[in-house]
Amino acid sequence: MAINLCHCGSSSRSLNRMRDTRPAKRSSLLGRWHLFFSMCLLLSPPFCRAEPTLPNLIGDHMVLQQGREIHIWGKADPGEKIVVSLVGTSRTTITNPRGRWSVRLPAMHAGGPFSLAVAGKKTILIKDVMIGEVWIASGQSNMTFALSGSTGADQEIPKADYPNLRLFNVPRKISLAPQVDTLPASWQPCTPDTVKDFSAVAYYFARDLHRKLKVPIGIIEAAWPGTTIEEWIAPEAVKQDPQIEPILEEWNRSEGDTFTASRAPFDLAFDDFELIPEPSHPGKPLPLANFDDGSAHTAFGGDWFYDWRAAPETTFALISPGRGGTGFAAQVAGRIDASDDSRVTAKFQPDGLPVDLSSYAGIRFWVRGHGSFRFRSLQSTITDWDDYATSLLHASGDWTQVTIWFRDLHQEGWGVVKEFTPAALTGFVLENVPPAGYPHRHASGLYQGMIAPLLPYSFRGAIWYQGESNALKAQQYRVLLPNLIQSWRSASHYAAMEFLIVQLPNHGASPDHPTESAWAELREAQLFTLNKIPHTGLAVTIDVGDPKDIHPHRKAEVGQRLALWALGVTYETPVVYSGPRYQSMSVEGNAIRIRFVHADGGLRAKGGGIPQGFAIAGEDRQFHWAQASIEGSSIIVSSPEVAAPVAVRYAWADSPDCDLSNAEGLPASPFRTDSWPH
Repeated sequence: MAINLCHCGSSSRSLNRMRDTRPAKRSSLLGRWHLFFSMCLLLSPPFCRAEPTLPNLIGDHMVLQQGREIHIWGKADPGEKIVVSLVGTSRTTITNPRGRWSVRLPAMHAGGPFSLAVAGKKTILIKDVMIGEVWIASGQSNMTFALSGSTGADQEIPKADYPNLRLFNVPRKISLAPQVDTLPASWQPCTPDTVKDFSAVAYYFARDLHRKLKVPIGIIEAAWPGTTIEEWIAPEAVKQDPQIEPILEEWNRSEGDTFTASRAPFDLAFDDFELIPEPSHPGKPLPLANFDDGSAHTAFGGDWFYDWRAAPETTFALISPGRGGTGFAAQVAGRIDASDDSRVTAKFQPDGLPVDLSSYAGIRFWVRGHGSFRFRSLQSTITDWDDYATSLLHASGDWTQVTIWFRDLHQEGWGVVKEFTPAALTGFVLENVPPAGYPHRHASGLYQGMIAPLLPYSFRGAIWYQGESNALKAQQYRVLLPNLIQSWRSASHYAAMEFLIVQLPNHGASPDHPTESAWAELREAQLFTLNKIPHTGLAVTIDVGDPKDIHPHRKAEVGQRLALWALGVTYETPVVYSGPRYQSMSVEGNAIRIRFVHADGGLRAKGGGIPQGFAIAGEDRQFHWAQASIEGSSIIVSSPEVAAPVAVRYAWADSPDCDLSNAEGLPASPFRTDSWPH
């Protein structure tokens, strides 16, 4: 839950880990209750222990998988009798000596809402439980890309009111040991408010399944920007394959390394924010926020926010006194490491709309404490996390003034370079950084921290959008992606788990001449997995990327194509679910015939013209752009520069100029008929 320091009532502040030093009887009572509850979590059994307890994934509004055994598990006192009841069916078990218990209810049909009762020394009643289809959505930044930043969001979000579509967002967690539960999180029915920050790809996928299947859908987002595939694989799958020796060596070095040792304390207090006028607009600085009235508003009416779930061992509160010995200051404190995302956000206006700060040269404020942070300015034109920011700033034990000149802010450069827009800024972020910096994330760290807690749950499958961080290691990816799939299936005891892959879109340069391409090889590794591993699918997105933006905004097509594959294969509905895919080739004189599967209704070129994106080579292995013509479900490829052709490539570039599709408009996957090293 994102905490609004201004508008949260006393109980919300207490329950959401916020500490307010202002005297209030109700707040004091709730604070004591919160302290008691916190101590209960720390004390050993049998003191204060809640019996029984359930993982975060099992809670109100959850969706259970239809047609499969329903697994319910948790903790209680050793030897405690547990009875689990759902839709007139009950199962009984006794907890083991470690206090663990587990039951399996029989498979059930879609429906709801139901109540799930878990009875031990006390009874837990889980409400508004639905039975339908459950999927995991995982990967890196293009999977976490929020619906609010995607093309068409302004039209889609107001309509995104689907009570039987449920969302669960797994908090980020790195671990060197398998976790039995996620960090605090809960299921949420899909509403315009709950979905706007949810994965756009996952939403569109789930929305289309919900519309077509007419059953409840549960979608679990477990993704992290900038991550490599090896972070998402079970450790045994990393260790068992000698082809990925560099990762094995890294794993061996990481064993014995206690990752949690990098979690370090910090304590930062901020006060007296003001905007500095431009020299061309003389005047006094504009007070922006000083908290002295006991609230956290900005001068433009906006509020300060903090999401403690992203950094669970932290607090954000108003403390007294503030700078100068009176009033209040805003304090964020606790312990953070690379798992955490500790950000204090100030929105200029209540509705998040931008304000015009073009008459100001910068912002000034005071800071005290110990820790490091960055100032990040927010503008609506940047949606890929590459905000205009400062370098690392450090606090000291005394109040110190910090001046941020807008002219000194810069992007890191890995995203899309955007012009700084002082006339349209929506707010700013104080990003808290661990004192030792962000340590290296180890292989299997995200599997252990974010995927392992999910796999005991029954679900249908997973959608996967990742590969950008592994684009220079395509041969390794040919091993890693199948290993990841098999490791998830093994841990979930579900060999038929569906695994649908987003093939990387077009991004980067469009070459003048045929050449090698790291992104093309990564796409080939994803296609290789489709052809090798059963119960997999591939959503081709070579036509919806952005050559200049590694985070393309056209997410609707991505989610829709994943849903088409699920509908056509997993759910066996009569839809065209795949674009053309290379099947075979044969040399016919000075040309090569390429045959395709999934060429439903024949092949097409964009706009009805001549197919683009083909290259052809002879024995010298020198590729030349080729002419291509369509004959039903085949393409005839030739070039006057290649008299005796032996190989063809299609869309073999980072951002190729290509346009082949079937009659339904689904694009052909890039491919090559050769396997020549470069």
